[in-house]
Amino acid sequence: MIDGHGDDKYKYGNIRLNFSSNIYPRADISPLKEFLKEHLDSIRSYPEPDAASLEEAIARKIGIPAENVLATAGATEAIYLIAQTLRSWQTFNVQYPAFSEYEDACRMFMYREDSLGNLMWICNPCNPTGEVFSATHIRDLLNKHRYVIVDQSYEGYTKEKLMSAAEGIRIPNVIHIPSLTKTDAIPGLRIGYITANTGIIRLLRGYLHPWRISSLAIEAGKFLLEGSSTAVDNLDEYLRCTQRLRFSLSAIEGIEARPTKTNFILCRLKNSKAADLKEYLAREKGILIRDASNFRGLYPGHFRVASSNDVDNQELIEGIADFLLTRNTEGTQPESGQKSSE
Repeated sequence: MIDGHGDDKYKYGNIRLNFSSNIYPRADISPLKEFLKEHLDSIRSYPEPDAASLEEAIARKIGIPAENVLATAGATEAIYLIAQTLRSWQTFNVQYPAFSEYEDACRMFMYREDSLGNLMWICNPCNPTGEVFSATHIRDLLNKHRYVIVDQSYEGYTKEKLMSAAEGIRIPNVIHIPSLTKTDAIPGLRIGYITANTGIIRLLRGYLHPWRISSLAIEAGKFLLEGSSTAVDNLDEYLRCTQRLRFSLSAIEGIEARPTKTNFILCRLKNSKAADLKEYLAREKGILIRDASNFRGLYPGHFRVASSNDVDNQELIEGIADFLLTRNTEGTQPESGQKSSE
């Protein structure tokens, strides 16, 4: 989905604080920037056609064979590649609300939606709800669906136990999509990957085109994988900070803030529209949030915020409270929502 996503600060000229993306906004990427300065000459040559060295680095990092890894230009390429490769199975289902690209990719390749669809897509942790699903839940889904595709892009933002890549590759019809884009806070570089059993990986490779991943992205990925740091230095404290934000938002009259197991929070304005709140915060406060009303199954009052630090979070809380003080009319909530992208 080209429009209606988070991190759309390009539409505004004065954004100081960005809560609209699920990526930690205070990540220190200065070591990566310095590394890339030393590798700028790599753009003078074509990159590896298949990004094999990046796949080997991923495999070493997560402890599985390289033959079970396929590097991609972000999670979105992985989603469309899987839909294209498995299109002969014809039907799909999605655990909603969820990232719209699962549905969009399937519809591009002429699938039809069915509650018992052959391809079942879930996001874990789930964007936008913050839920986390166990390995048992994923295995149970295989009783109803031919393939279960697990988008684990946000795995670096939860302490809950998830199905690991090593577990997943032993289950013939489970496909995992992790993402360095999210875990290392580098969305502009587009680095993701797929892990699955060797048979599925071989099928997927049949639909790849060469030089999909740039030289700089390959070098950046290897640099990040060979290091020990992540976007969040202290995940325990960051998640505690997220819970403090949720409790403060819940304390504001007119807002519901949903429990979360990760760094982002799905909220609902009871009597106003999220689109109005977003515009007010952007124009008046220089603060950007995610209008979540276009996620399928959600309503005009839904919005999503990703936690920053306590100081920034307090500005968000005060900005939302100021907005609600300005409202004199009540919004309405329809019975069904729409779909959305991240």
